[in-house]
Amino acid sequence: MQPRRSFAGAVLIAALAALLAACSDPPPQGAGPVAERAARAATAIDVGIVADVRSVTYGPDGFAPQRLEVAVGQQVRFVNESDRDFWPASNIHPTHQIYPELDAKAPVAPGQSWVFTFDRAGFWRYHNHLGPDRHGLVVVTGAEGFDAKPLVLGDTEIDFEGPPALSLGDLVSLFKDEQMLFRFTERYGPAHTVELLAEAEGYAKVDCHQAAHEVGRKAYDLFGAVAFSLASHKCHAGSYHGATEALFRDRGIGSLQDDIAVLCGNTQSPFFRHQCVHGVGHGLMSWSSYELLDALPMCDRLAARKDQLSCYSGIFMENVVGGLSGSMGHYTEYLSDDPHFPCNIVGEQYLSPCYFYQTSRMIVLFEGRYDQVAAACAEAPSAVRTGCFLSYGRDVGGVTREDPARAIELCGHADDPGHRISCLEGAVQDRFWDVSGADAALTMCGMLDEDGARERCNWIIINRAFDLYPTPDGFRDFCLRIEERYRPLCDKVNSSPVP
Repeated sequence: MQPRRSFAGAVLIAALAALLAACSDPPPQGAGPVAERAARAATAIDVGIVADVRSVTYGPDGFAPQRLEVAVGQQVRFVNESDRDFWPASNIHPTHQIYPELDAKAPVAPGQSWVFTFDRAGFWRYHNHLGPDRHGLVVVTGAEGFDAKPLVLGDTEIDFEGPPALSLGDLVSLFKDEQMLFRFTERYGPAHTVELLAEAEGYAKVDCHQAAHEVGRKAYDLFGAVAFSLASHKCHAGSYHGATEALFRDRGIGSLQDDIAVLCGNTQSPFFRHQCVHGVGHGLMSWSSYELLDALPMCDRLAARKDQLSCYSGIFMENVVGGLSGSMGHYTEYLSDDPHFPCNIVGEQYLSPCYFYQTSRMIVLFEGRYDQVAAACAEAPSAVRTGCFLSYGRDVGGVTREDPARAIELCGHADDPGHRISCLEGAVQDRFWDVSGADAALTMCGMLDEDGARERCNWIIINRAFDLYPTPDGFRDFCLRIEERYRPLCDKVNSSPVP
């Protein structure tokens, strides 16, 4: 997926969490617990069910160990070794809704303990309800699927009411009032609700993608797997991604390949197939409680390399955006003040999709100084530099929606002509997310003064139009709007190499 990210929205997200130290594998000197986890993740750990009860202690410094790995059916004793009461409970504070059974229900006195049996595989974050800044993680391995039954989408013919005409204030309220958003999702359906978010986005000055995530999560809670058929590709397919997060929270990943076949199997367009599997990556990152190094190998279970890459990209995007929002009570430890982290600690197979979303983080770190973002992309490994500039262009597109001249100017910070063209490619793709963006894409391509950049721009939007328009007539009509000298590219849209 190629989401647009406004600088204002990115700064708001960044304000929600403190930055943590960078790490690598093998661990660099002084890198701390994240690097230790990276090293440990590279080694298979034979957990097994043991007869005795495993223990987590709570003392003056919080929970220890911070991460405990057990098997399904294992009992864990939470021991209070502090001088005051504590209350172990699942995230989210204060509702404990992620794993509601994981809740002592009452304070545990000093010297006392509480025992819980983990009967669900997953990544379960918990905290002290009486001091929620103290928290830990139990990783439960074993039966990874909560429901072995085949996934069924269900009836897609739900009769929703037509959405009302809303005032400007009501449109903006959709971003501020979660209960209003949920009411609209139930009454008017997720697609109509997301369309209203897309309409309101310009007034609220907030990217609608994350709000659409919330619509998708709620739609899954309301309608089950049919939420995927009811979702909308507007707001950069955010409702698909949110529904996927809820799906894996509900089912786990034991039937991952089969579930994807149901969710994405009827998607004929490569673009929409990518969006579907990309949403799976969002869901896996959320389900793994934002443990990046655990989530990425889950994508390796997918048979097709294209699907693996799409899945990785969803994980990295969720890390950059969702992992700092505190959604579902989780925060990521895989961001820091290093503009290349975590890309500089992951395996080579993950490097390209990592950099394809990394500039959204760089923009926050450099406080909107786009020349510095471009300079950081130029420092990326040569094999992924083009992807970094595509990411840079996507983010440029997000802040120049109504000003293509400004997008072209910001892409001028790229250090060579090839990188500039990659930036322009990302910016024009961001404008052409659905057929309503055709005018904006055509306008931007027409403003380019370099023939190489102009030809590449037209090639990109022709390919995007081939994916977006549902009928051959729609694609043909779009091609008639292309500059005449570039119309022959329409006949090559299925061929390679790229001209």
